[in-house]
Amino acid sequence: MIDKIVYALTHYFALLIFVFACWGAGRALLRRVNQGGAPPEEMPLWHGIAAALGIGIYICLVQWLAIAGQLRLLPLLLALGLGLALCLLEWRALPARSVPSLAQRWQAANWAERGTVLLIALLVLPTVIAPLCPPLAWDEVMYHLPHARQWALNGKLSVNEWLRYPWFPYNANLLFSAALLTYDDVMPHLLSALAAWLTAFLVYQAGKRYAGKSAAFIAAIIFLSLTREEFDNAMVDTSAALFIFGGCLVFHLWQQQPQRRALLAFAGLMLGVAAGIKYQALQVLPLLAIALLIKTRSPRNWPIAAAALLLPCAYWYVRNYVLTGDPFNPIGGKLFGFSDWNLADYQWQLEDIKRNAGWPSWVIWPALLAPFIAKVRRLPGAPAAMILAAAGMAVWLLTSRYPRYLMPFYPVLALLAAAVWHWLFVTASSRLARDPESRLPYKAAAASVALALLVVLPVSLKKEYKSWKLVAPTAAARAAVLQKEIAGYPVMAYLREHPMGRTYQFGLEGGLYYAPPGTGGDHFGPGRYRDLADLAPLDLAKRLRQAGYSSLMINTAQWPSINTRPGFAQSFTLVHQDGPVLLYQIVP
Repeated sequence: MIDKIVYALTHYFALLIFVFACWGAGRALLRRVNQGGAPPEEMPLWHGIAAALGIGIYICLVQWLAIAGQLRLLPLLLALGLGLALCLLEWRALPARSVPSLAQRWQAANWAERGTVLLIALLVLPTVIAPLCPPLAWDEVMYHLPHARQWALNGKLSVNEWLRYPWFPYNANLLFSAALLTYDDVMPHLLSALAAWLTAFLVYQAGKRYAGKSAAFIAAIIFLSLTREEFDNAMVDTSAALFIFGGCLVFHLWQQQPQRRALLAFAGLMLGVAAGIKYQALQVLPLLAIALLIKTRSPRNWPIAAAALLLPCAYWYVRNYVLTGDPFNPIGGKLFGFSDWNLADYQWQLEDIKRNAGWPSWVIWPALLAPFIAKVRRLPGAPAAMILAAAGMAVWLLTSRYPRYLMPFYPVLALLAAAVWHWLFVTASSRLARDPESRLPYKAAAASVALALLVVLPVSLKKEYKSWKLVAPTAAARAAVLQKEIAGYPVMAYLREHPMGRTYQFGLEGGLYYAPPGTGGDHFGPGRYRDLADLAPLDLAKRLRQAGYSSLMINTAQWPSINTRPGFAQSFTLVHQDGPVLLYQIVP
């Protein structure tokens, strides 16, 4: 128990250092546009924006270091030290304000507010434990972390064609590379979780500013409930959500203060970071371009917005166009032509998305009622939020209908849904309470919060217990967890200790992070299974040797017939086996 607690504290201390550095860098920029003079009640919002902006700055810095071949520990530590120095300077420059202590605010709150705070705490606590587990999620160990590890090993950006999606924009994954260089592979989990926590904070602060404290609490609860399964992995959806929502929020703030062009630049920078994380961010840009055209005709604004937008993401799209002819590789293949993928890969991907299609949680569906409720429509920023949510939902319905792909729009959907839920509750309570002085609305709110606590408490405790069991502070504990959770891990561990050249695998793509670098084999790309699975053993061995492979791993639970064909033993020599996973040397 003690070793797990120490393990958690050291990781969160490292994360806190990064947060301070990011806030320092972001705050230093924001203060240049006089945001230090914001009203006291708005300061938390600007602190959240500063932290998000600082993360974006560090992502840009890591990208440029990787492009220059200088992705090393020393430059990263120097950048971190500079951020901490700025943090110290900005902290000292903060105006002195006397604010109530937490105990005073707790005493001043009513029971409904206290219960809401406890409810948010119950939702947050499992998310604090979940990121501490080793990398186990399918996508993170299949390609997110393998790409990040390869860049960390090389000290530069490279196209890792043996891994899935080698041409994607990978801003967030480069930050994972920096985490691998400076600490370990649990830190990418904490970075993804940080993006989700920071987004929830911005959702709350934006909700409080535009819709009131009650709606803000509801919005934060909705967002945390929607993303509760996203804290134990190193994927990029939470980062995309942070920078899309943060960029749109700063853009809205600029619309209120168009004389502060720096805000437009910061909005463009954050949206550019998002466009360098995931292609989905591109669907937001036409809407903001139209809004910019409506707001201003000033010729100075467009170069500022364009330069800030392109700075963090142009490299990915220009590189893809120059090297493959498809700036959106591989999803633009039908328009620009295929390179590493082919039409069958493209169709297979679409079919896989359709198989996983589904609907998001019912809790956000009231957002669809927002345009029909006058009080919600009149909220500041509500029309823009409705347009953004409608566009995001429309594209999602027409394309994937994959719930996780809607995550970049969860923040704005949560805010709209919260405003509708709050209106429904207030309307129903006021109609039931005929006496204006009645305490029925307060009692109903307290009862609703108490009921929610009773529902969330057992779920939260169960998830906390499950996550805590996966925390592995020692090498032995980590190996035990991985052996249980990752198919073929013992064979991959053997292969790392006894290198046999490059390895091709069948049916173990869900654990490539734990295999030696360069291990190939996937459903897509030049090493696709279907090109090799039906070959005779002699032809298979020849093709693998021509592709540079010296060994072969097979998960016979998924591919039972490959090693049972006549003549297989003449071309492949069994070296190691653990359960259904076998490792073979390819006979020269």
